[in-house]
Amino acid sequence: MKGFIAGSVLGLCGGIGVAACVGLPMQQASSETPPPEPSAYMIVLGEVFDRPAFMEGYAAKLPPLYEAHGGRYLALGGGPGIEVLEGDYAPPSYVLSEWPNAEAARAFWNSEGYDVLRRARIDNAWGEFDVLLIQGLPVAGQ
Repeated sequence: MKGFIAGSVLGLCGGIGVAACVGLPMQQASSETPPPEPSAYMIVLGEVFDRPAFMEGYAAKLPPLYEAHGGRYLALGGGPGIEVLEGDYAPPSYVLSEWPNAEAARAFWNSEGYDVLRRARIDNAWGEFDVLLIQGLPVAGQ
């Protein structure tokens, strides 16, 4: 008897779906994709104490890690590359990088590969740095 009732309900619904036919709420499938997350930006400001060791043991090894997590350099350098427009703070060195989103930047920061480099930089006292992660604005129209 159960099979007969189920079959009758299916037949009566005429292909519109049992849930719709018997009045159950249905969730519509969205054809819209969610808007992309805004980019994130990592700013590193600091002072390098031992530039040759820092470059060889740390900086030269960063590009593949950046690339693996979707990061890219936008600006880097120091000295004459920094112009203070207001205030007194002028870091000797800086790096500005862009990431697909904050999650990608954090994945880089928390990765095993970067942890090894960060520990080497700290343990060898190659410099002192402040690192900021800034969430970008949503893309206009999305």
